[in-house]
Amino acid sequence: MVCFLICFSWKMGKKSRVKTQKSGTGATATVSPKEMLNLISELLQKCSSPTPGPGKEWEEYVQIRSLVEKIRKKQKGLSVVFDGKRDDYFPELVKWATENGASTEGFEIANFEEEGFGLKATREIKAEELFLWVPRKLLMTVESAKNSVLGSLYSQDRILQAMGNITLAFHLLCERANPNSFWLPYIQTLPSEYDTPLYFEEDEVQYLQSTQAIHDVFSQYKNTARQYAYFYKVIQVSILYVAYSI
Repeated sequence: MVCFLICFSWKMGKKSRVKTQKSGTGATATVSPKEMLNLISELLQKCSSPTPGPGKEWEEYVQIRSLVEKIRKKQKGLSVVFDGKRDDYFPELVKWATENGASTEGFEIANFEEEGFGLKATREIKAEELFLWVPRKLLMTVESAKNSVLGSLYSQDRILQAMGNITLAFHLLCERANPNSFWLPYIQTLPSEYDTPLYFEEDEVQYLQSTQAIHDVFSQYKNTARQYAYFYKVIQVSILYVAYSI
């Protein structure tokens, strides 16, 4: 369970604040465990409160965001990132996929500008022709997570058992922190940020206040922060249990 202490750092923020620590160099920030737990407990309590009444949602959002920013600053330097750009790793991804039985002929990875990266055909593909397949062993799944370092935590935590998306997020973070991960060629090609409200600045979210989307934005941010705070405490308890057991 020690890997969680390194890999489960806060992921909300714009590209300008993406951590630049190199993979495998270890954490550089000094964080007071007591101070962190106090902040996490405050965040969990705030995010577990009932939905505020009309006109109070923005105030709650600002308060939660303030706690999130404090936590992010405390954890600065703990993220694992990779040198270069994600497309620098595409050749290694293709090689890894080929060596493990995936189809890699008839198409290539291309940059479609505003749409981002995708697959472009390099030959004519007939209707209903099977031209792309990926062996199950290359997939990161709940089953592979259960057979990883996550296994013991998964067997004990009902939320992980009920929410496959959270399990996969943990699985990805653990494998990202492992320089010898089987999935490393794939992980190195993943985006460092996404165009969702979780990555918006506060003033950008304000522009949405007069739209129907704002309630979903508040809910998503609050739920994500609550899940983070909950699992931070779960992981700390697991680490302490392992330490005392040793």
